[in-house]
Parts: sequence; structure tokens; C-alpha cells
Amino acid sequence: MKTAIVLVITMALAAGPLYGEATEQPPPTPAQEQPEVLTRGPVHEAFAEPVDLNTQPGIVAPAQLPANIEEVPPAERPTGERFVWIPGYWAWDSERNSYIWVSGCWRAAPPNMYWVPGYWVKVAGGWQWIAGFWTPVAGVGQIEYLPAPPAIDDVQPPRPTPSPDNIWVPPCWYWYQGRYVWRPGYWLVAQADWVWAPSHYVWTPRGYVFVAGHWDYALERRGVLFAPVYIPPRVYERPGFSLSLGVVVNIGNLQLGLFTCPRYSHYYFGDYYDDVYIGIGIYPWFECERRHTWYDPIYEHDRWSHRRTEPGWEEHQRREYDIRRTDKDLRPPRTYHEMETRQSKLPEPQRGSIQMARPMSAVVADKNATMKFEQIKTDAQQKFSRQATDVRKFGEERSRWESTSAGQKTVQQPTERKGGKVNRTQSERVKTPSSPIADKQGVLSIFRKSPPPRPADEQKADVKDTRSDKDTAGDRDTDRDRDTPRDRGPQRDRK
Repeated sequence: MKTAIVLVITMALAAGPLYGEATEQPPPTPAQEQPEVLTRGPVHEAFAEPVDLNTQPGIVAPAQLPANIEEVPPAERPTGERFVWIPGYWAWDSERNSYIWVSGCWRAAPPNMYWVPGYWVKVAGGWQWIAGFWTPVAGVGQIEYLPAPPAIDDVQPPRPTPSPDNIWVPPCWYWYQGRYVWRPGYWLVAQADWVWAPSHYVWTPRGYVFVAGHWDYALERRGVLFAPVYIPPRVYERPGFSLSLGVVVNIGNLQLGLFTCPRYSHYYFGDYYDDVYIGIGIYPWFECERRHTWYDPIYEHDRWSHRRTEPGWEEHQRREYDIRRTDKDLRPPRTYHEMETRQSKLPEPQRGSIQMARPMSAVVADKNATMKFEQIKTDAQQKFSRQATDVRKFGEERSRWESTSAGQKTVQQPTERKGGKVNRTQSERVKTPSSPIADKQGVLSIFRKSPPPRPADEQKADVKDTRSDKDTAGDRDTDRDRDTPRDRGPQRDRK
């Protein structure tokens, strides 16, 4: 008999009295014995990811990884067959010194892309996170693992923005005919409702994976993001435990202040305003403009979209961050329970300012929402349950084929591990199963507009096979300066 715990602020407790009148009710279950819905934490990596320009190994959690839990999505889903259910996973919370659950999400896959889920792998000292990524459907069935790309020494644009409609795309190394060639950065004409995720690399235990640049939906069009949850071990270890999701992250307030953990390849939302978080690698999203070790496609898109209507948007972001860093009372609530308590003490017009999440029922009933919902039929529930199982199985299989032993068996030249990385000298293509999360039909019809064409600067045919003033993989140790994370600090102020 499965124990289902519904993640809403009120829980129905059905139990008969031990003594006294039949109408008496027992005291509520202690909070320590219940899952706690959070209004801060990691954003599901399939929903949104920053781009780590350092291409460094993921974080290591020092504690034993718990077994995955079963999730039960609400009875409603976004209308349209193209929204897919991507299950949740455990994330390490260094502040709690424990794992928290990153809830699953309804996601519209980027046009012509498929999802390769991240996973945790056992390493010396704990469990290491290997990031997931979106990759073109055209390459489904195989993944190419490459030597470490050379460092990118300068990601800043060479001149001020040539037009208010331009955004800067950082440079990238391309693997071409057995060596790396340089693709300079370029100016891209921004597009309403579309976010450009630039080409970059993802580190894995087997080698580096090139993630091709692609258009993705704007954040508010991607689907439904459920709130993360802290679940006490004594709760999730109960036989047959399952988690019924019912609280949705408010995407509007999410964009008022995101944070980024580049090494974890995750966005964070909520109260991360203390300086201590910078010390553990969680930065306010606008810091990408100063540190230059990661690229933030959501920030770039939002800055462009506010450029004409709110010229001081960038300064406003920094000012609001400084205000909340100084005054703890102005920070958003950390849990759903705290949010409800604080809202009850505020006048109605002010309650929305701290509404980091709300019940799924309220989201479905909102007649002004652009996204519509429908009831999930019984056969569809079974389909999504199978899909969640298949996604987890795909992640487990990825862990096996990316293991060090598998790489050493198939690579023609011996591999040497340095600082937790594979020092590969050639590429290797690995056959993989098909991902259960893929878009094979193009753009979502409910969004009407197709994505813009792929920028010419991203075409391999346009990458000149020349060494010019840049080193290639054959001329340098491509693993130099990569044994420790790099933070080059400010290079040139961006105009």
C-alpha cells in the first residue's frame, strides 16, 4: 500500500480516534515528519541551464545518494501532446548538508532537440554530478566524446553593441578534422519569445560533449516547473513512499532575481542573497557580466527585451540585489509555509510580490494565463509513468557507458585521468539508446511562430580551417589550466 503525501499547505489526515469521542481529531503530524515545499532551490536542469564556459567537472556531494522516489503529477497537464513529463532528481544542498528533491516538470522540448538527463556517479569522496543537456535530434543514437577543448581566453565583445537588437554570443572551439578550430564570438539579432542557447561543451567522465547552439522557448513558454521539496530521510525511506506534486513555481517572480551555480550547471531561485553563497559558487545571475566564466542565455534575453521599455533594467537588478543583501526582511520566503504566513499579514495588492509559488489548482483556474490545461486521462497517466521510468533508465544507462572503464575499453589510445577528468587525445563515437524525451515535429503549434533560422556563424561550414593566431588541439596541451576551476575575473567592462 503506497503512502502518498500531497504537497499542498493543508493535508488531509484520516485517522480514527484512540480514545474519547469519535469526532475528536489527533494533533497534526510534526513538521519534521512531513515533506517541506520550498520556495528556493535549484531549477530543474531540463527546464533551464546556464552555460559553464570553464567546462569543469561537476560538484561532489559528500553523502550517500538516496534512491529515486516515485512522483505523482497533478491530474492536469498543459494542453498539447508536445509537453512531456521529465521526472525529478536529488540535488545536494550544502546549507542543509543533505539532499533535496528537485521536482519533475512539464516541458516543451526545444524544436528538433532531445534530452540527455544528468546523473550522479560514485567517486572518491562522495557522489559527483554529471550535467544533462539538450542535443539535436539529427544525432540521436550516438554521442561523440572529445578531447578537452582549449581554454577560451576572452569571451567579451570587441566593441559596444552595434544595435539595440543585438546580443553577444561568446566564441567557441569546434572539433574539425581531428583538431580544434576557433569560431569567434558574434552579434546575434535577438528574437521575441526565443532564447538562443550558444554552442558549448559538457564535461563527462568519458570525455567532452559538444552541445550545439539552438533556439529554445522563452522561460514563460517552456511549461510548468514544480517547487523543490525537502523530504526527511525517515519519510522517503518508508516502504512504498510516493510524492504527489501540487505546488508550482511562479515563473514571473522567478525572473525577478535568478542565481547561477556554474559548476553545478544549474540556476537557483529564491533567497540566496547572503555573501556566503558566493563563497560556495552560487552567484546572482548578472555576475556573468563581471566574472566571464559562464554565459547566461536567460539573462541576455531578458536584458535585451527590457532594453527599450526599461533602459535601467541592469542597474535595477543590481540595486534590488544589494537592497535584499542588506535587509533580510525584504528577502523572499524560503518555504511555502512561510510564504503563506507572510502573505496573510499583507494587504491583497502586496501579496503577489512574495508569491514565489502557488497551488497547481490556482494555475489551472487562472483565466488570464497564456498556457491552458487539460485533465490527464487514465491511459495518458500510464504513458507518462512509463516515460518517467524510461528517462531514469536512460540516465542509468548513460552512467554506465560514460564510466571510466567503458572509455578505456573502447578508446584506441590509453586515457589518463587528471583531476577527475579524462585526458583524451581523439574523438570517440558511442552508440546510445534513443532518448524518451525528444522533439521530432518542429515547433509547438500553440506557439504559432517557428524558431528563427540557425545563425550562419554557428554553421561548421563557415568555420575556417585555419590556425591564424589561435592554437589548435595539435599545438598545445588542451588540458592546461584545467586541473582546477578557473575564474579569470573582470577582463573588460561590457558596454
